[in-house]
Amino acid sequence: RESNSYIKWATDQGHTVFVISWVNPDRKLALKGFDDYLTEGALTAIDVVCQQTGEKEVNMIGYCLGGTLLGSTMGYMAAKKDKRIASATFFVALLDFSIPGELGVFIDEGQVSSLEKKMEERGFLEGSEMGTTFNMLRSNDLI
Repeated sequence: RESNSYIKWATDQGHTVFVISWVNPDRKLALKGFDDYLTEGALTAIDVVCQQTGEKEVNMIGYCLGGTLLGSTMGYMAAKKDKRIASATFFVALLDFSIPGELGVFIDEGQVSSLEKKMEERGFLEGSEMGTTFNMLRSNDLI
């Protein structure tokens, strides 16, 4: 909504804003992994933004799993001495999976194994399966 849009606010302040979003995977993307999202997604997006704007650095925001991807991208770029990310902001992004917070209540080794098996058979994780966990996290909002 325009009344509470971060993108509108940022552009009103004179910032050029680019947005990327996840592709909803299906069988065609079964062989793609997280590293592909990093190299073909985040890194390519940074390349394109710098190319289109002439800027040498970008400021980035990562939301949810996009934040996990952003954190991983920053680590990868640091190892390569690539300093094009000037700043990063994370919204509801899990970066340390050893401390999953409330999410840990809903996920145990058995569930992870079951999901991994389904993903291996299908080649991707159904969005509805991921959505169920997130719906439980905010169950009070759903009542």
